[in-house]
Amino acid sequence: MRDPWNAFMPYQDADVGHAAIGPLSGLRLAVKDLFDVAGYPTAAGNATVLAASGIKTSTAPLVRTLLDAGACFVGKTNTDELAYSLIGGNIHFGMPINPRDPNLIPGGSSSGSAVAVAAGLADIGLGTDTSGSIRLPAAVNGLIGWRPTHGSLDNQALRPLAPSFDVPGFMTRSLEPMAAVMSAVGMPAADDRPSSILISADIFATIDDAVADEMIAGLRSAAIPVRRIDAISSFSLADLASAFITILQREAWDSNKTLFERSPEAIAPDIAARLLSGSRLDDEEVREARAIAKLFSAEIDRLLCENVIVALPTLAMSPPARDAGAESFARFRSACIELLCLSGLSGCPQLAFPIAGYVGKVSLSLLGARSADRMLMNVAGRLRAE
Repeated sequence: MRDPWNAFMPYQDADVGHAAIGPLSGLRLAVKDLFDVAGYPTAAGNATVLAASGIKTSTAPLVRTLLDAGACFVGKTNTDELAYSLIGGNIHFGMPINPRDPNLIPGGSSSGSAVAVAAGLADIGLGTDTSGSIRLPAAVNGLIGWRPTHGSLDNQALRPLAPSFDVPGFMTRSLEPMAAVMSAVGMPAADDRPSSILISADIFATIDDAVADEMIAGLRSAAIPVRRIDAISSFSLADLASAFITILQREAWDSNKTLFERSPEAIAPDIAARLLSGSRLDDEEVREARAIAKLFSAEIDRLLCENVIVALPTLAMSPPARDAGAESFARFRSACIELLCLSGLSGCPQLAFPIAGYVGKVSLSLLGARSADRMLMNVAGRLRAE
């Protein structure tokens, strides 16, 4: 297959079978190179991991579920190194090209899967989301992005980064194939409409007023009551992001300690620096961060228990150019994590999607209670139909 976007890993094709008939029949599946697929290596965006991988003899259960539902595998996709970034760059295998705007980053770490779908080379992009690696590239590439309820999908034969936050997730160009994916992986149906959509002032204050007004106007078109609240938590967004990053860095170090200690020179300097930060964290810092995460999760459970959902911008700022400097990338990552961390800390599902009829490149997200994934789809369908 011709791949001018650098979406796919340059592996030799292997025969990966799929069911002839099923709910995903006719849909092409691109798989992030963190999942094992029989006949292929798994590199996780790192040349040393690739060299040690060997050809896998079995396929990750989640991938097998999709194949058994009729999806046709079309290749393994590029990922940020060790899945530890939100930008889309990779010093070993290059940065995929954003088909929507080649001057912008493709977003990471599921950049290859996002680009494959956005470029029309696949219909379903399977990736992972730890700190935003489904939602962010979906937003940047104009896609639907689903971060499922934490723990709801099988993560066997998937290389971990930070297990407290790691979730397999999906990207599609429209809601219809995403609905088919949700059905195929066994997400329970949700016939109820939410009692209301919550708009949190502290969240919308992080973005441009004109964009915020456009999002809120779009939400009101769904004929679901919209309620304003001052904040979704007793913690500030900055404090939540700090707790999230602390847990992420410690777990990322634990997941990659052996690789780092054996081959530190084989890891990109920025990734290595974040791993080292995790190794130096004091245990008390990590305990405090986990305590904040537990309290925040309880707050969100109480907030969402009455069949409500929270609306929020997917991104806190516009994506930088692909040739921007390290400081620009760091600023973008830091700003976005303040919003993207909410789903990770709470374990709740989030669905990101472009706003229908909006001229700019704006992505709206819906955050719901655990296991309310299908309800988010129902509400997104109402909004997208306007």
